[in-house]
Amino acid sequence: MKLNINLIIISLIISVSNMLGQNNSNKIDYSNRNYWSVISDSIEHEIDVFFVHPTTYGPPANGQYLADLNNEKLNSDTDLYSIDRMTSAFSSNCNVFAPRYRQVNIEVLSMSEAKRTEYIKTPVNDVLAAFNYYLTNFNNGRPFIIASHSQGSYVLQLIILNDPDIINKEKLVAAYMPGWTFTDEIISNIGIPLSTSSDQVGSIIVWNTIGVGGNSPVLYKGAVCTNPLSWTSDTVNFNAKLNDGAWILYNDNTNVEIDHFTSARINSYGGLEIPEPSPKVMKNINMSMGAKCYHKYDYDFFFENIKANVELRCKTYLKKSSIPSR
Repeated sequence: MKLNINLIIISLIISVSNMLGQNNSNKIDYSNRNYWSVISDSIEHEIDVFFVHPTTYGPPANGQYLADLNNEKLNSDTDLYSIDRMTSAFSSNCNVFAPRYRQVNIEVLSMSEAKRTEYIKTPVNDVLAAFNYYLTNFNNGRPFIIASHSQGSYVLQLIILNDPDIINKEKLVAAYMPGWTFTDEIISNIGIPLSTSSDQVGSIIVWNTIGVGGNSPVLYKGAVCTNPLSWTSDTVNFNAKLNDGAWILYNDNTNVEIDHFTSARINSYGGLEIPEPSPKVMKNINMSMGAKCYHKYDYDFFFENIKANVELRCKTYLKKSSIPSR
């Protein structure tokens, strides 16, 4: 909790903005479908979701700190255990577009600020290129959601901070970006307000799940938070009865559904604090990011709430957009 995330972000923006738009012979050509995990060829909905997946490239890096987009095993695992699962919270109401990108290995998180800044440039450039390609070739003027987790939220945050106008605020239904720190200053600079109600359109939704008194390596001082049980930033505890259901990926890659899984409250430093899950759940989940850090399960623990909220915000947006202006 000692790091100043605003200062870190400012230094990263300066570095990233200096190299965005420069010629790069190693750019990813997003007209190649191999560089997309999901492209909704059949447009069934009035709203899209552009989804940027979390870190799936774990240790050991063996000196290769950027993912190889031709790594078929990594691509398959990312699709199956990350992108397909998380985007299923959106796919009932949205056409899904999810790029692959040269994510940094999780080992980069423990590097010096200078090295982290250098490595993050590649995923930032990739996702920026993918988003611009999506807007030009796939979106066709539809309203959209941007969604992400962990590294995906970090990369999108940097892109929007560098160019807040890249997001058409009139077309933005919502921005679900849990798994990374957002502060009041960052929220102000990106020009997308923090969500304070379940049906607020054009707002950002962010949280980092931890245990009571716990911490997370991606939760920094000054973090703001939206509670996915209330969709507000109220700091009271919200009962597990409000949890519509978790959909948890166990370590053996089985999916387990649990109704009314957990209560949740926003604590004094912006973490989404939950009581320790049952011994059976704890035995079967990955706690590699530290004791009381449930980072990997930001979506899983609140899955049905997210799914229902996506539907509500989409319906609210479409209803508002259909009202003739006066």
